[in-house]
Amino acid sequence: MSSLWNARIEEIGDRELTLRLTAAHPDSGDVPDSKVFALRLIADGRERAAVDTSVRGRDTGPGAAAEIIDTVTVTDRRNLPFEERAEKRRIEDRLRARGLSPEDARNWQTAFEDAWRELWHDASRLPNARITIRVRDTSWLAGLGEGDGWESAAYG
Repeated sequence: MSSLWNARIEEIGDRELTLRLTAAHPDSGDVPDSKVFALRLIADGRERAAVDTSVRGRDTGPGAAAEIIDTVTVTDRRNLPFEERAEKRRIEDRLRARGLSPEDARNWQTAFEDAWRELWHDASRLPNARITIRVRDTSWLAGLGEGDGWESAAYG
């Protein structure tokens, strides 16, 4: 499964974790404020940043999210919603302004792919938000620290 988000811990306390989430894929959509999404982010962080697989599968049981996550708050939304078609049109307009033409298929495609890749490597242009997750069970934050980062395929 493709990564949808890049997560980085901005702040962490005993029961609370604040992440900056940045889209890693056009299909990421908006940042959900659901407990299921928040729990998947934490589980991915424990597995990938803290290299702790003890949480694997513990986040998928019925009611797990409501049992483990107390609250989820999403703030500081930027570049949302992401409009893929509009962004592709902006890239095409910039290419035309540089004198390129779609009729020169090879050069056009190469330039478009370069510009699209450049977009996805510039965090300031990507959809992102701050998500604060408060847990009921502090053990879910074990091993995580400020500045830790990871990719996640969390959704929902």
